[in-house]
Amino acid sequence: MLALLALLIGRAISGARTDRRAEERRRLSRLLLEGGDIGRPDSALARTEAVRLTIELTELVRGSDREALLANAERLGVVEVLRKRLKSRTPQDRLMASEALAMFPGEADAVTAMLDDRNPDVRLGAALALAQNQVAPPAAELVRKLGLGTTERSLLVVSLMRDLVESDPEGVEAMLYDPALPDSAKLAATDALAASGRVEHAPLVAWMADAATEDSALQPRIYRALGRIGHPGGHAAIRRGLDSPWWQARAAAAEAAGKSGMVAACDKLGELLGDPEWWVRFRAGEALSHLGRSGRNALHYALEDGSDLAREAAKQTLAERGLA
Repeated sequence: MLALLALLIGRAISGARTDRRAEERRRLSRLLLEGGDIGRPDSALARTEAVRLTIELTELVRGSDREALLANAERLGVVEVLRKRLKSRTPQDRLMASEALAMFPGEADAVTAMLDDRNPDVRLGAALALAQNQVAPPAAELVRKLGLGTTERSLLVVSLMRDLVESDPEGVEAMLYDPALPDSAKLAATDALAASGRVEHAPLVAWMADAATEDSALQPRIYRALGRIGHPGGHAAIRRGLDSPWWQARAAAAEAAGKSGMVAACDKLGELLGDPEWWVRFRAGEALSHLGRSGRNALHYALEDGSDLAREAAKQTLAERGLA
């Protein structure tokens, strides 16, 4: 009986707490969205819900509505709560506070200080939040602070670079010329520049391809980036990649030639149909299939007069692409 009574009392208390929380959320939602007579929350529950609602609602509104919501949240004391959480002993609390605080105008300095946090996830999360809100420090400074390419190798680095390209493309470009920065960080920057789709980045990415001629691991990804950009400014570099001593680079350059419409490379791609490496032959055939009549002519020529390897590669490509 005592155990049953305790269970009932616990359920009643839990239900009452849930009801209070729901009522606070309704009240605070109106204040955040509509403004009005806003006073500072006088309970821990209200302060916690104010922070949660601010984070949730900012995902749903844009423009002037978002600005008004953040202003109302600041009047509710959300900023003060978040600043206190920046000093929490729990990394997850510091990370959440950094991400939320970066949304508020004038709080960039407080979040920037978290780039020196002892936890790498907090440092990276703060950097991402600053970049997403377009208040990040220069790209090269972030790379050095976070140890990008050395101690920090998270896939989120690519996301960070893509956000930085939107707010500071010149800073990301400048990274590629900095000899002190690691190649892996430069590669993330190259990928971000390529993913942006801005053709003005093509000459710089092409320069990176030439600068990495001694790096067999770096070159293929740069050629693929040039293929994604698809601008004629990268054609000369791609053409040189087709003659690379590394098969990985030749395959990537062949793929880029097809994606960027390099009809002038059809003869060279036809030669690569006889490459000793199967993957190069496959990419060359695939590229030719994308290059219209000139590509099909090169495939048929290889089928008739090429080496044994070239004939087999041309035959497979024509059959698979329905061009026979």
